[in-house]
Amino acid sequence: MRVVLYTSVLVAAIRSDRGAAKVLVNLILISKVTLLLNYLVACEYRAVGLRRDHLSASKGSQGEIARLIQKLEDVAEPVEIFKSYRPLSPDPNDDLVLDLAINGRADAIVTNNIRHLREPAARFHIAVLDARMALGTIKSS
Repeated sequence: MRVVLYTSVLVAAIRSDRGAAKVLVNLILISKVTLLLNYLVACEYRAVGLRRDHLSASKGSQGEIARLIQKLEDVAEPVEIFKSYRPLSPDPNDDLVLDLAINGRADAIVTNNIRHLREPAARFHIAVLDARMALGTIKSS
């Protein structure tokens, strides 16, 4: 399964050792799920994931979280944005993720914001799932 991981799902995995987001990130790290990534989304992962409140909630150090993000970057499939379809959403961050998913031929966008992404992603036959739904899809395939 080829996925784009919305930053909020990564943050959920950072903040808790339990839950579907953490399981999904672990599946990405062992290459059971293909993470699609580009420079701008990787920068967002670092900017948001290394915020003080997330570090505090994770009980991890800045170095540990930075290494996790680096490992995700190392296993990810890099995607170049050849064509942008903006605007698809009122939120520019959503458009960034949609461009990545479309150009990377994603099977799904994994997000906590299904409502805002479902309609524009459906135009390109890309599923929009939360982490729990993504795990269910992976297990059934």
